[in-house]
Amino acid sequence: MEKRVIYAKSFENYLTDLIDILFYKDYFSYIENAENYVVALKNEIENYIDVKQHYQTPKKLSRHGNHYIIVSPNNRTSWYVFFEKKENRYLVQYITNNHMEEASLLKLDH
Repeated sequence: MEKRVIYAKSFENYLTDLIDILFYKDYFSYIENAENYVVALKNEIENYIDVKQHYQTPKKLSRHGNHYIIVSPNNRTSWYVFFEKKENRYLVQYITNNHMEEASLLKLDH
């Protein structure tokens, strides 16, 4: 069975907002670069969700999904992608990064 990655609407909305956040907070000088970063992040999720190490989500964050993976499109930020999995279907529900308070609830000694 071929892998299928589905995104929750709230996740899609966050990625759209993330482009603006990255640009308006001066992480990127050009909106196109912020867009490219978000596209690269989503591509990394789609391409590697089935092969990256899956971690069990701590109970305090389990509302976001039972599993998470770590993706790092650059050296400064690690993204924690939360999802549900059933066979080869993945429902991506939430994303946060190492700069956010929620990351302190994760075991970061991977």
